[in-house]
Amino acid sequence: MTVYLEVEPLRDCILPPFTSKVTRTAYAALTGSPPKFPKRRASFSVLFRDGKPLYRTLKPGGGDYRRPRIVAEAGKTLTCRISVIFEEPPPLPEVSATFKVGAAELEARIHHVELLRASDVELKVPRKFVVKFLTPTLLPVPGRGKLLKRLGVRRRYRLIPDLPLALMLLAYDLRLQGVLDVSPVRVFKWAYAALAELDYSVKPVTVLYTVREGKPAVERGFVGYVAYELLDPERTELLYKLLGFAARFGVGKSRSIGFGHVEITPMG
Repeated sequence: MTVYLEVEPLRDCILPPFTSKVTRTAYAALTGSPPKFPKRRASFSVLFRDGKPLYRTLKPGGGDYRRPRIVAEAGKTLTCRISVIFEEPPPLPEVSATFKVGAAELEARIHHVELLRASDVELKVPRKFVVKFLTPTLLPVPGRGKLLKRLGVRRRYRLIPDLPLALMLLAYDLRLQGVLDVSPVRVFKWAYAALAELDYSVKPVTVLYTVREGKPAVERGFVGYVAYELLDPERTELLYKLLGFAARFGVGKSRSIGFGHVEITPMG
């Protein structure tokens, strides 16, 4: 199920630095209970204003995490998206509800809802297509975790787009959920050979997720876009399915809280 919401502040307010917290609270208000789902079965996007995602970035190495803040004006509509994998058809949420996030009071309204069987999820793309990484994307490298732990080094993610790796990680998650029976390694090997980059514009960013005990919690990822050409048409059905899930759930780590939000479009 994918729910598309409109969120309207009832008065001018300051939003959390990573606004998926608002989306999650809105969903709780519409369903009547806090969202609790098995790991990786749900994705709550950040809020969008005029098509642009709302989250705070910091200069590399730090900076004043208290300024500037994200301000939302009363009556100005924001949008967001929630995607959830259910084992049984879910009850539909209420059409609208008011809720609070800190001192901010807002109203959430359902714009529309998509209900699909997992087997029907897909996104068909032409031979040339563009992947836009709208929120910071965190691509962990398999096998690196033990090395970092042994060295006492903070986790590191790839700071350049790697769609074959992103699709492999997504295939691994979907296999764990019993949604897609495919070898992640085979996905990576095929995508690595079959997808060619045509153009790109990307940059790394440091994002402020929250503040814990007066200390900023940050992540370093990348945003931007990459244009691809599909060279091998042999396994397009699998590619379409993975892109369909990517468009609804994002790619990489922390997809459930709005990281790795992608938009996939034909190349113009």
